[in-house]
Amino acid sequence: MTALRATKSRWPSRPLNGQSASMPPFDHPALTEGRTFFPSTVRGGRNRWALKSGDNNWKIGAQILKGRWKGFPVYVLTLEERRTCPTSCHHWRSCMGNKMNFADRVQAGADLEWRLEREVALLAAEHPDGFAVRLHMLGDFYSVEYVQLWARLLEQHLALHIFGYTARHDADDPIAAALIALVARKWDRFAVRFSNASFAVPATITVEHPLQVPADAVLCPEQTGRTESCSTCGLCWQTEKRIAFLQH
Repeated sequence: MTALRATKSRWPSRPLNGQSASMPPFDHPALTEGRTFFPSTVRGGRNRWALKSGDNNWKIGAQILKGRWKGFPVYVLTLEERRTCPTSCHHWRSCMGNKMNFADRVQAGADLEWRLEREVALLAAEHPDGFAVRLHMLGDFYSVEYVQLWARLLEQHLALHIFGYTARHDADDPIAAALIALVARKWDRFAVRFSNASFAVPATITVEHPLQVPADAVLCPEQTGRTESCSTCGLCWQTEKRIAFLQH
């Protein structure tokens, strides 16, 4: 643990102050083929643990320290970016996964879903007072059946709480429709925001500078160093106001 830091994580936070944004060429094979830059980091099989402690991620942290989920341990799920995402994603080219060459990506599909049912049951037994899952550090909801799996897990395990973001909000996308319905029913425990969505649901917006943050949005405090991590903030699952994120 880093000294003098409240967030329980192995590394200190890295706000965007002083960092430059960059994007790969538009014709990079990862963009045209719809995959990660780092295919060797995508692993499948039923013998690997899919949900990892948030202490492995400096931005998240291992335990929520503020708000209505205070005290909950945090687990994260990382899928393969672009492979599981809609091509309409605002960050298809600028995905943060472009710089995450050490991320442990879990292959989407039946094996993952088999593991999640069992892992969530084990975590619910270990943390009966509540725990949180961050969906997804990379990647997105990839099928209606996958959304339905999380809906079923929420019904089966009252200790389960979920937060995260999705680029699924196209009007003709059945995955988006399933997510919109689930957020409407379960926002108190399924706090998933729709990235750069224009309709009136919990959403996010991407800006290039703090001066561009609209009046109805709040700039992410972690990105500018005003709080250490998601664990010391909690805005994304406590307010339905839009959250603004700086392009990076």
